Amino acid sequence: MARGPKKHLKRLYAPRSWMLSKLKGIYAPRPRAGPHKLRESIPLLVLLRNRLKYALNSREAQFILRQRNVKVDGRTRIDPKYPCGFMDVLEIPKTKDLFRIMLDAKGRFALVRISPEESTTKLCKIVKRITQANRIPAVVTHDGRTIRYPDPNIAAGDTVAFDTNERKVRDFTKFKVGTLAMITGGKNMGRVGTVSDIERHPGSFNIVHIRDKADNTFATRETNVFVIGRDQSNPQVTLPKGDGIRTNVLHERELRLERNSKNARRVR
Repeated sequence: MARGPKKHLKRLYAPRSWMLSKLKGIYAPRPRAGPHKLRESIPLLVLLRNRLKYALNSREAQFILRQRNVKVDGRTRIDPKYPCGFMDVLEIPKTKDLFRIMLDAKGRFALVRISPEESTTKLCKIVKRITQANRIPAVVTHDGRTIRYPDPNIAAGDTVAFDTNERKVRDFTKFKVGTLAMITGGKNMGRVGTVSDIERHPGSFNIVHIRDKADNTFATRETNVFVIGRDQSNPQVTLPKGDGIRTNVLHERELRLERNSKNARRVR
């Protein structure tokens, strides 16, 4: 039997959120160990080659990275397998492009173009509170950060607005009923709505009920909820196209037909 960590990833087993074609190769770039989990991240190579179309192949994408043309959360990254995850800010200074990695309504990674003012702020979900050596209080975020001496009111499940330039917390939002949240796991991944109820189940998973703008209700585990605003009208980040509202197949077909008819009129 093979021993040690795996270093390869078959394209068939790559996460569906990458949207890789299964017929254009055998292998896919396996993300390295980093701030995000393997199934919850996307490598820089896939972003540059498959999403942004800055490169035709992996060789060209590596040239771009080795010339130090790409930054993630304000820091230059040259590893093509560096794992980028939810809420990371991708910056390409040469083209002045700024993107935030989000999830669309179908749970796939989406690059949302943002302004330079918004690019300095990153929302981080608090995973747990810890006490370091010498009784120093700290919190751990979803992207592997450890923030020392946090506000005493910050608890697990809350969201902090982290300044990537000054490396400190600007503000925080409590996880409670009435806040705006995005789902980052489960069958409802990528959907956005307002928290309407929180069911506490000691010894099991807490269940959160959410209602979106289209007045659709759904439920998910508490660990899948990521707070992105204090209310539905004021999200702290720019949302992807569709505002996180999932549509059915019939509605998507109507939108596609309407879009095709408009394009046909323009050609005429």
